[in-house]
Amino acid sequence: MKSTLPLVIALSLGAACVSAAAVEPLFKPGLWEINNRPGGAGGSQMQAMLAAAQQQMSALDPARRAQVESMMSRNGVVIENGNVKAKVCITPAMAARQQLPVQQKGNCTSRFSPAGGQSINYAVSCTSPAATSEGTATFSSPTSYTATTRINAADAAGASMTVDSSGRWLSADCGAIAPIDVPG
Repeated sequence: MKSTLPLVIALSLGAACVSAAAVEPLFKPGLWEINNRPGGAGGSQMQAMLAAAQQQMSALDPARRAQVESMMSRNGVVIENGNVKAKVCITPAMAARQQLPVQQKGNCTSRFSPAGGQSINYAVSCTSPAATSEGTATFSSPTSYTATTRINAADAAGASMTVDSSGRWLSADCGAIAPIDVPG
């Protein structure tokens, strides 16, 4: 399960793409904050791992803890209360393609399709570590969405979980957060 933590976080951020015929984009480009909460059977294990990681961080010497927190902060990641918050950058090109960022580590492929109204279905399949996910993102406005993602890891533990996410637009400027651009 530990080997899938980065993948789970990346997959839980969600992915979206609708046809070029869409008149109005579903979301704005810029800096977004995504709050991810693991759930289900595997989610309990993930929350325990996150709590253990927080406990290990608090036990580090102050200089090392500051170094780790700085690295996480530069990457827009915060772990608190069983949740993983991440800041992500959506470029204007990604918004024009109606595509939320999905980290492409582990030889991943993504599929996106409109789900009607303000929703988008997505599926991601990765080979290293082996895992699949699928979900739906629903936009209440161009600056807010919720998503539920079902993740199945094909590692020895064979863990599966759901991740409930909410995203909110913070600003047009991404600052130091680099985009995770998936080719259109």
